Amino acid sequence: MGIEKMSLISVEGRAEQLDKSLMLCCESRNFQMNDISEKNGSAAGGAAQNPYSGAYEKLRGTAAALGITLEFRNYDSVKQETPDEFERWAEEVSSGVDKIRAEHEEMLKSIDELRSTDACVKHLLGLNVSFRDLFSMKYVKLRIGRLPADNLQKLDYYTNRCIHFIPFEKNPDYVWGIYLTPADTCEFADSLMKSLYFERTRLPDYLDEDAKTTDQMLENIIDDEERLDRQLEQQMSEYRDKYKDELLAVMSKLKFLTDCFELRSMALISAGRFSFSGYCPTRLAGKLSAELEKLDSVQTVEVPIKPKNAPADVPVRLHNNVIFRPFEMFVKMYGLPAYNGFDPTPYVAVTYCLMFGIMFGDVGQGLLVSLLGLLLSKFTRNGLAPIMTRIGLFSAAFGVLYGSVFGIETIITPFFHRENIWRLLGYTKQPENIFQVATTLLIAALGIGIVLIMLSMLFNTILKFRKRDFGEALFSVNGVSGLVFYISLVVAAAGMFMFGTNLFTPAYIICLIVLPLVLIFFKHPLSNLVMGVNSTEKVSVGNFIIENFIELFEAALSFLSNTMSYLRIGGFVLSHAGMMLVVAQLAGTNTPGAEITVSTVIVYVIGNLIVMGIEGLLVGIQVLRLEFYEIFNRFYDGSGQSFRPIEINFGADN
Repeated sequence: MGIEKMSLISVEGRAEQLDKSLMLCCESRNFQMNDISEKNGSAAGGAAQNPYSGAYEKLRGTAAALGITLEFRNYDSVKQETPDEFERWAEEVSSGVDKIRAEHEEMLKSIDELRSTDACVKHLLGLNVSFRDLFSMKYVKLRIGRLPADNLQKLDYYTNRCIHFIPFEKNPDYVWGIYLTPADTCEFADSLMKSLYFERTRLPDYLDEDAKTTDQMLENIIDDEERLDRQLEQQMSEYRDKYKDELLAVMSKLKFLTDCFELRSMALISAGRFSFSGYCPTRLAGKLSAELEKLDSVQTVEVPIKPKNAPADVPVRLHNNVIFRPFEMFVKMYGLPAYNGFDPTPYVAVTYCLMFGIMFGDVGQGLLVSLLGLLLSKFTRNGLAPIMTRIGLFSAAFGVLYGSVFGIETIITPFFHRENIWRLLGYTKQPENIFQVATTLLIAALGIGIVLIMLSMLFNTILKFRKRDFGEALFSVNGVSGLVFYISLVVAAAGMFMFGTNLFTPAYIICLIVLPLVLIFFKHPLSNLVMGVNSTEKVSVGNFIIENFIELFEAALSFLSNTMSYLRIGGFVLSHAGMMLVVAQLAGTNTPGAEITVSTVIVYVIGNLIVMGIEGLLVGIQVLRLEFYEIFNRFYDGSGQSFRPIEINFGADN
């Protein structure tokens, strides 16, 4: 559990076995290959042209034309092996598709042109003269088109210019029609009409009849061509059904061979031999090495990587049990830990569930959130779904303590109705609702925050000691000095306000508060002294004092702000209770003996759904904020590199 141990596997063999070795590494899906070509570009194995890429690209275009979404299929039944065999099969399949597609595209173009022409003709349905007669006039020229409606009246000023406009169809914006003009004044008329924003439409020469007859003829032609186009689409559909499975299987194999060949660029080839290396989880490295060594002349060397002396480029893969695994998503959002670092996933899982449960405590709503998480996990791949299942259970558990079932506190006896417990907390009277113990609730929230901050600082101290960074472990804000300062301040403040005991004696202040601050102030020189480092950096006394004073002041301020941030835990408990109280008031059930009606049930259902949606989202975000800003900042450094095994997928090609 935690950060999975990695091994470095070096593979070497005869050059003709390179492709098969790369295929085995891809098939394992647990091998991240190192790029040797960065250091040995001239000797890298990627100089040759990929022999499979041509057939793959051709089939990729065919799949797109057939509307087939690329997805992996088992290709054990695919008989093609050599690039030539793939090329011949791709040509055979693609040629048939290309022929149908070309006819289909030509048909669509023709139908589009016919529809455009018919649309123009429909605007001229009042024209009873044949287009053949109009187009054959020798001394009079005719133009068909549309004129902005506002400019129609302007033509009255040009009646003496031998322009006769005949309108046929009018709408609020345009007037469709034709204008006639003598042939010798045609150029002037065209220029004039253009200035009036007349938009000319050119009809095909094959139109011989009047507008009504032409319209009917065009509609018949369009119907015929659409019927032919549907036949082409049917042929394409039959072609798709016939070749889909085989096409996807062949493309899967081609994709595998293509990408494996591209990996040659990350291998070193010299004197007829190849070599490459990469990282593999230690628990799987032995199996992969055994598979590789089954190939003739291939040899492997496996070197387990110890976290203590691990190189900086060792990739990280988190490996947690099924309970904690969904919370890896939050860790990855912040940044993976270094290979020699600490995986905070279990800590995040526990603290996130606890804080969410406290802030969103309700039996009914919690169980609904869990149920929704289960359904989403089954039918989707949403990463939040399994997290919802877990936090919903914690919400239900705290709902039992609060005695809240969908906001109703009469089904289960609430925690604050147990009088003997409240007597221990100093209350003389049993509180009637959670709002009467708001102060105690906020103090408890601060207590949770203080404990989490202390744990985070303790984790940081342990991690620094493990890395032998004694300076940071002893003198940093989140090390021993900061931990002593924070604990001493909290203990003294708690003793004074809760028990009336004054621990702020001179000895206490000097030894447990002032001294840790002094150590933090002089962290850099003390760290150099402890680590035996001679610093060559020269800093003036003034700059040293100013810089370290600002850092110390910022650290002290962060202690206060981080601690106060946890008040939101208690605040959201009160907010949740308040929102459910509003729902009860709207439903009319906030008074004893209130009648339960259909409208009451509807209001309760809608109110609970709104509260679950709004507050559930807000609480989830606020808890994540506490994790990232108040907890992670104290001990976690997300500087690790993700483990990315080489694998073949169609993700970038769809």
